[in-house]
Amino acid sequence: MNYLKNYFKTIYQRIKSMCLWEIAAMILFTVNLSSIFYFNLSDLRLSLDPDFATVVYHLREIVNKGSLILPNWVATTSMEFDSTLIFAVPFFAITGNEFLSVGLSDLLIVFIYIYAIWNILMALHVRIGVRFLSLAVIITPYNYDWLDYFKMLFFAHANYSIKALVPIMLVLCLIAFDDGEFADCFSKRKRIIFLFTYLSLLFVTCASTGIYTIVCGVTPIFFASLFSLWKKRYPFKESVVPVWAMTGIFASIGVFTYNLIYTGHSPDTSPVKISEFWDNLKYVFAGVFQAFGIMGHETVPVFSKMWFFILLKTLFVLLIFIVTALVIYKWMRGAANYNYYLPFFSVILFNMLILIVGDMRAGNNFIPYRYLFVGIPILLTGMGIMLNRYIATHRNKQIMPVMTIIMLASAYMLVGNFKVTNDNLMDKDYIVDMTDYFDTLDVDTVFIADDKDTALMCKAVDDSKKYACYNSESESITLEINYYRDEKNFNYYGDKNVIAIPNFNKLTDYVSEDIANEYEYVGETRWLACYKSDTNYFKQENKNS
Repeated sequence: MNYLKNYFKTIYQRIKSMCLWEIAAMILFTVNLSSIFYFNLSDLRLSLDPDFATVVYHLREIVNKGSLILPNWVATTSMEFDSTLIFAVPFFAITGNEFLSVGLSDLLIVFIYIYAIWNILMALHVRIGVRFLSLAVIITPYNYDWLDYFKMLFFAHANYSIKALVPIMLVLCLIAFDDGEFADCFSKRKRIIFLFTYLSLLFVTCASTGIYTIVCGVTPIFFASLFSLWKKRYPFKESVVPVWAMTGIFASIGVFTYNLIYTGHSPDTSPVKISEFWDNLKYVFAGVFQAFGIMGHETVPVFSKMWFFILLKTLFVLLIFIVTALVIYKWMRGAANYNYYLPFFSVILFNMLILIVGDMRAGNNFIPYRYLFVGIPILLTGMGIMLNRYIATHRNKQIMPVMTIIMLASAYMLVGNFKVTNDNLMDKDYIVDMTDYFDTLDVDTVFIADDKDTALMCKAVDDSKKYACYNSESESITLEINYYRDEKNFNYYGDKNVIAIPNFNKLTDYVSEDIANEYEYVGETRWLACYKSDTNYFKQENKNS
């Protein structure tokens, strides 16, 4: 009892000693974290997209089959272990609810980010108000769509969550094992926990995605450290050698494991053509703005609330470019402590360089800006460090007006981010309606004609039936990622089945007249008209008969 009393008394004293803007930053962080809880513990069936759906299906099959490596499985460009699956698998095994498990997994990932970043900022003597503000800025959903910031890092499938966490954990380990300036910042127990967590995540992401995270997340920090040694910015620290040595060992084991278990096909990257270099450069810089949800608002009225919201985010990204350039300049001039700041900005710069010189468009006329996400959380951490450096060089009376403006702008921007996310969050209620309707039919298979995305999302929500997209043109099953090879074969599916086609169309527009005559119209769900049969006439034996 006395322990709790003293604990809360200490917290009260700390809050009492904080400036008004620091208290505002703490409140802003608390509101942001509460919103993250709300989103992740909501009905995630309503937030489905095709990528999220395939991850849920993958999760269910891993737990049901009792194996991380599924036989006869066709994977995506990764094995997906370094996504929400990393913690959702044990949560699903315990709860039996795949969507709750995904939400709990994402929340656990968020807490690892918070704990790691908090310890980095504390070791670098960043003020508590800046720590809260930095975390609020990092966990906000800048952009909401199936391949955007929020869903790729802290929500739903979170495909880049571990990839982006690895460089943060590496920097934390390098600081923790630095026996110079940071010798007294961490206990031996903390150092071991940090290193174990980092190496575990590194192995998982290498086993899942191969060399991607090593190249894009670890290599930039390694080169930043190497360049600092070369330019004699700081003395060689033997204490961090084990961190780099273990990094090499665990990464090698992970990549070796990936080569053994990977069942998909990774796309190749070729150098960009000279004639397309400047376009590529433009797309990469535009991609940074897209990553923060700035592009795509061309029709917003000037001086409206949304226009001001977009303006603030644009100014924020421009500030990121300015601060990054300043850090590089100061580091090259040998300014004090900038060797510690460089790693935070090196990851995004290295990834931008890769995207500029490599053709990652895969036939599209744009750069997949999600490749930048591996460097954005650590970049935003660096922004907090530089803000703290600015504050440290000015008196409280001088920084109050600046911090007041920053807090008001941050609050407006972050609240706007959550509003946009919330407005777009619950937009897949039709999937639940459809699967509820299909459950009323005595069938074990549902073929949805020429609509792969709806079929995928129905398959994620309802595991009582087999769902597939029937391609009417080729008379085949359309599948791209995360499926068993047998699912390409009509013999995989049951006899009692439904064919769902768009309303006001004829069934003969999708199947032959002979097959259409064997189906009976049974009703509609949303825009789909449903036809039922007790025989799967697409099976080979039924075709032959």
